[in-house]
Amino acid sequence: MVLAEMTLGDASLITVTFLFTDIEGSTSLWERESAAMRVALQRHNVLLSSAIERHRGYVFKTVGDAFCVTFDDATAALAAAYEIQTRLAAETWPTRLPLRVRVALHTGPAYLSHGDYFGTTVNRVARLLAVTHGGQTLLSSTTEALARASLPATSSLHDNGMMRLRDLPHPMHVFQLVYPGLPAELIDVGVDGGNKLTTEPLAHFRPIDVYEVPTLPTVILQALKVMQNPDSDARAVERVIVNDPAISAKILRVANSAFFGFSRRVSTIAEAVRVLGFTNVQGILISVGAFDAFRTERLKLLDFWTHSIATATAARFLSGPVRCSGDEAFMAGLLHDIGKLIFAVQAEATYQQVLALRRGSPMTSLEAERTLFEFTHPEVGQVVAERWDLPARYIAAIAHHHDPTAAGDEQVFCALIGLADQAAYAARSGGGAPPAHAVERAAMLAALGLDATHWDDCLRHLDDAQATIEAFVGAIH
Repeated sequence: MVLAEMTLGDASLITVTFLFTDIEGSTSLWERESAAMRVALQRHNVLLSSAIERHRGYVFKTVGDAFCVTFDDATAALAAAYEIQTRLAAETWPTRLPLRVRVALHTGPAYLSHGDYFGTTVNRVARLLAVTHGGQTLLSSTTEALARASLPATSSLHDNGMMRLRDLPHPMHVFQLVYPGLPAELIDVGVDGGNKLTTEPLAHFRPIDVYEVPTLPTVILQALKVMQNPDSDARAVERVIVNDPAISAKILRVANSAFFGFSRRVSTIAEAVRVLGFTNVQGILISVGAFDAFRTERLKLLDFWTHSIATATAARFLSGPVRCSGDEAFMAGLLHDIGKLIFAVQAEATYQQVLALRRGSPMTSLEAERTLFEFTHPEVGQVVAERWDLPARYIAAIAHHHDPTAAGDEQVFCALIGLADQAAYAARSGGGAPPAHAVERAAMLAALGLDATHWDDCLRHLDDAQATIEAFVGAIH
């Protein structure tokens, strides 16, 4: 796993695995056996330091007998925890009772500033350590998913289920490392301060507190505002857009691309607005603005936009049989995955882990995102769309294209975008799809009153449109 960082002011956002430790009951041990504890603590420190160093961990802070450590690799962190616990269990201690150490592990993005870490990931590993018993090693599902394929020999993982931890908005799925010498009474014990998951509703987590949502260029925001005014015309839109020659050139390039297939060349912004319509121009503007705002050499943005435009194409094709606006379906399809773009650009290292989890496990994209980010791309996309003041229909499609039944009055529209998303995915993968997609697809087809024939026709349409889709991508690039 490659260590990556993103500068945010005077701090850097870095994805690592945290390992926190402390000695259970150390205060009372110091009170009763101070002389023996001096010797025991020295042994403890040497043992932990050697294990951490051997597995390439970095001790960024110690507080009393507690160690705060980071690892670039979750597998190395779990191996270090295994070595720590097995060596502690085999040690002969000068105290009347052996030292028992709590160990907690969690993986995720955290801010690094002046040698210390802060953020939600740090809070979670600290809360997990607080409910861990001496001799136990507890780890989050995030770390478990990344390390389970390379468990240390003779060890195993026990699923402790979903736990509510103090002050955390979401429960944490907790696993326990089982190792030789672990007392049986420490396996699957109730954790102090933690509660098994109930049906009690959770507060809706807003990722706006974690990631700074980018804004579109001012010219684009002004143009979108003009187009939302029912009294505006093509000339009014042109007067705004021409203030940015680069954006103007891209709008004309898209309008003249093979995707739209006009018989004569579109030479002015006003003409582009008249022939394309306000809704199509809105979609093009946002696509152009987002492409430039999120541009990075390290990410395959062309793949992202190819999928988005394919989804838009499929949505327009399917809109006729379900009596939805083709232009609105097209724009919603363009924007449906905008949350993924935020993930990929704002937290690239963690997003690459999302992709790795999907390749190496039966997880869906939403499950992998929830595991590593604790929220999903539709939730992030909803926040972005609201920040950009997009129409409510598009916000609904972005937020609910995976779960149209939660979209209220926009269930049909969201099912349309969700089905188009699947069609774009299936077309790119040669018609294949994960089993979970088949279940979702059947439900969406039923909600739209469509059948397998419409699905097959859509895939053929996408295949025929491949060249024009690539032309659109090339125009906004």
